[in-house]
Amino acid sequence: MLNYSVECSYAEYERHSYREFKMLHFLLFVLGTLSNVVSMSLPEYINSCSRNDPNLNECALKSARESIHRFSLGDPSRGLPPLDPLYVEKMIVYVPNESGFKIVFKDNNFTGLSDLKMESLRFDLDKKLIIAEALVNLDVENTYDLSGKVFIVPITSNGDSSIKLKNTMLHIKFWYEHVEGPDGNIHWKIYKHDIKYDVGRAIFRLENLLNDKNLGDRINRILNEMWREIVADVGPTICRSLSSAVVENLGVLLSQVSYDELMPE
Repeated sequence: MLNYSVECSYAEYERHSYREFKMLHFLLFVLGTLSNVVSMSLPEYINSCSRNDPNLNECALKSARESIHRFSLGDPSRGLPPLDPLYVEKMIVYVPNESGFKIVFKDNNFTGLSDLKMESLRFDLDKKLIIAEALVNLDVENTYDLSGKVFIVPITSNGDSSIKLKNTMLHIKFWYEHVEGPDGNIHWKIYKHDIKYDVGRAIFRLENLLNDKNLGDRINRILNEMWREIVADVGPTICRSLSSAVVENLGVLLSQVSYDELMPE
């Protein structure tokens, strides 16, 4: 079912996400710092699991499945912005290479994370490692600027566009450490994450291409025939944007909720 695989691995995620999300990182840092002054209890939409439960992974998976939708919608009271929709400013694609068409996708609004289906979740408390797999379908509404040549004639076009990433399987690893928070309690802090994903199918649609329906249909057909190559171009940007935003939110939440609150004995 899954046909195309991309890796998106990050160590020291705070450094990367600062570069990609300077303003978001700053706001979350301030909010997270303020929330650390007074420890907060676990949100009502997340159920805790005992760290000594022999069925810890099953309990955690059930809790994750029940809470992922609400978590993805954000929580202003905790300084957690919504993850669905998620905004990505720009993505660039060359078809079939830099000698062909250049397409700049702008103002990309991703929806679908709130309907993510958690397939598996495993905690290794000794190695301080979380391993998960999840399935998601992502829809992107955006605009495009296209430039290039057709039979040596320069062309340009722009308009509305959309992308659908179907049956995308996420393979996720989070490494965390125990740190003492300002409240005197132990908290989890994610210091590295690794994400690989398999895209089942990508569908592209550019509207009003060159104001010529026949030529526009031909170009759209080429894009959809080359979806694997295009995913290779935009994949790192998508992965970096989505994973950084998710890890930012998790980081703020974990700074607010102690280990004993999250996973009591």
